[in-house]
Amino acid sequence: MEPLARYFDARQAGTIIADELRTRLDTDEFVAVRNIDYVLSPFQIYPLAPVVRPPLPRIAAFAVDMDGTSTTTEPLALHALEYMVRRCTGRLTREQWAGLDPKLDHPFVIGNSNFRHTEFLLGRYRDAMNATAFRDAFFEALTWTLASMTDEQRRKEVRVHARNCGLADLLADADFRRLTSAGPLDPDAAGRACVPFVARFGPAFRCDNMGETVAAMLDIYYMRYHWIMQRIEAGQGQALSRELLGEAGRLLIEPMPGYDVFIPLIKGWIGEADAAPLYDMIRSGLSADVRGEGDIGIDGVRKLTRIFTANPARLALVTASIAFETHATMREICRVMALRVRDWPVSNACKERVLAGIADYRAPFDAFINASDACEHRLKPHPDLYSLALAQMAIPKADYSLCVGLEDTEPGIIALRTAGIGCAVGLPNHDTSRQDFQAAATVVRHGLPEVILSHGCFLNLAEVTT
Repeated sequence: MEPLARYFDARQAGTIIADELRTRLDTDEFVAVRNIDYVLSPFQIYPLAPVVRPPLPRIAAFAVDMDGTSTTTEPLALHALEYMVRRCTGRLTREQWAGLDPKLDHPFVIGNSNFRHTEFLLGRYRDAMNATAFRDAFFEALTWTLASMTDEQRRKEVRVHARNCGLADLLADADFRRLTSAGPLDPDAAGRACVPFVARFGPAFRCDNMGETVAAMLDIYYMRYHWIMQRIEAGQGQALSRELLGEAGRLLIEPMPGYDVFIPLIKGWIGEADAAPLYDMIRSGLSADVRGEGDIGIDGVRKLTRIFTANPARLALVTASIAFETHATMREICRVMALRVRDWPVSNACKERVLAGIADYRAPFDAFINASDACEHRLKPHPDLYSLALAQMAIPKADYSLCVGLEDTEPGIIALRTAGIGCAVGLPNHDTSRQDFQAAATVVRHGLPEVILSHGCFLNLAEVTT
């Protein structure tokens, strides 16, 4: 039995990486992932699983990212990050600051952990930081979170950050505790209510290092994002879309194109008799210039329905969003899916199977993994979230090469490969199209409809027998 830990010098370390890992895992590719500042080692070195290029003879499981791959939540996250920077710099209008730059900012604030995103933005906009504006925004975020969030993990985190920033006396103050236990506040009301506390306790507020500054900034981000999520759950999503993004009538959270078909298909809820209308539905989701490229046709879709009806795929949802965001998002996604399914041109029996399958938003998933299942410094591009998903799905290592991972970002692709999923598929969207997908086994530019119709869900349909 191998020892749990081995000790070696720098020369031996190089030999182990070059020889032992390469031989054991049959790979010549490695990646160095930069660690968060409070981790001693500046980086972690991981071997990448050998690339597995589709099609596959069979699929043991799909592991699918949430934001930007399954759901349309990335514009919301970008909005909340921009709001955070505005509040920390005091530049609240577009005249004062144009906002996040799609070329210079977006590639670095999508796909990593929120800590990483905020760390980048602090470095980029440090010179514009306004100490008074930052302090006032943190007091508002602290007050709102303790008064309005039911997620105890989020409340615990904001208390820790407040103590680290010198506000232990504020947390112990009887008046502040009465304010934050009296019931929910909207952010504006929280901002007004905390003014006297800023006057009394504001001089004690300090951030002594980058980690404390990033954590305090993140609380401002979470206030905005979670306030939006609460309003969406209250049925105000379309009004918010117009207010926040300037897009009237749009749902702020909905499935990415093709997702509401992909899930029922791979879970075996769609019968062969419904293949023809299903094919037309999927095809309508592809742009005209892509239709016909490697199209598997109605017969191919029939075969997929037979394959997955006989052997439903295991499925993992894997996201770097925290638990509150993940559960709220997927509840809304399944609500929107149910509304759409009722209008599908398929049999009533098919509709009933799909509606039953998504009645509980967690039911389609054999693993349901989010950032709260790991530590901040172990999120993507580290492998931990996907490793947890493989363990929850009980996938043996021998079948890792039969798993397909779907990600819209470079850090997600790296996380898949470092976890052992060699068939890591890049599904870039509008916000992530500029990222580097060189580590992906293949890149699909037109989303899940193309995954189904042009790639046959990455199965070798010519060889699979049903």
